[in-house]
Amino acid sequence: MTDVLDDAVRLASAGPPHESLEAFEAALARHVPAGLPGNSINRIYRKMVPRWHFAMLNDTERNQAFSSALQAWVRPEDLVLDVGAGSGVLAMMAVRAGARAVISCEVIEPVAHIARRIIEANGLSARISIVPKLSSLLTLGQDLPSRADLLVTETIDCGLVGEGILPIIRHARAELLKEGARIIPAKARVFFSLLESSVIHRINFTKEASGFDVSLFNRFSTREYFPVRISTWSHALLSPRVQALAFDFARDALGPQTVRVPVTPLRSGVVHGVLFWFELDLGGGVLLSNSPDNASSHWMQAVQCFETPLRVEGGQPLCAEVTQDLTSIHFALTP
Repeated sequence: MTDVLDDAVRLASAGPPHESLEAFEAALARHVPAGLPGNSINRIYRKMVPRWHFAMLNDTERNQAFSSALQAWVRPEDLVLDVGAGSGVLAMMAVRAGARAVISCEVIEPVAHIARRIIEANGLSARISIVPKLSSLLTLGQDLPSRADLLVTETIDCGLVGEGILPIIRHARAELLKEGARIIPAKARVFFSLLESSVIHRINFTKEASGFDVSLFNRFSTREYFPVRISTWSHALLSPRVQALAFDFARDALGPQTVRVPVTPLRSGVVHGVLFWFELDLGGGVLLSNSPDNASSHWMQAVQCFETPLRVEGGQPLCAEVTQDLTSIHFALTP
């Protein structure tokens, strides 16, 4: 079933551009084989559109933070570039804050169609344009009438970098923004703590099952970080929070880097991995974080598990080697 639906999306998307949601659905329907359930198109949408959109739209703290930052940063006559339109809500916030016009990118075709409808329903079609492209493919003078005065983007996952915010901002600074353009978020920091949690470790690594050694299955475990709602799992944080990385989105190179950070366990225990999270500085004094104590954030926290847990002693310093590339962050611990 999955391959059939994937083929339908591929074939429909390969055709002429779809001018409406109805045209897109009609193109999909032409490629869905007869005999499949009547909700096949809804199944396709569930594969194309992540469920976290709903939690994000209902995240009151997130909505208020971005709205407040846009109110503080947008100036009259600004041209705003919004990367990752989603529902169009950030673009509409920018117009409400006084932007002259917003160009908003959204690469998922049905989401782009719905965003246009939402914007039209809110009476803002004259000032917001949805462009169904990656921001790296925008053409100045065609998709974007001129370099933008302000960039707003929320291409952020639980570990900050996984949705590509670093290359998105780096490209926009070079190709799409005016010199000195404002960027929301303006800055970010990543914090971590040593994590003791055998239950979380067991959702990513295994050793024995029904008396059999199945440890070779760990070849398929996730070696990068994954999201958890840490408050729902039995765990202990063996160290205080430590800053791992900091980004100034307007000034830093935003390339790969490796840093070494000292961390000292508060007590003895077994480190099964690292828990980490971000703090966004949206500008205008507005901060937003998915820290472990923020249970209302739609973003979960990020966890990277170590295949071999490490026994540590309280008060004995360690070194965390933090390697960050364009879309991931990796931790290694050494005595």
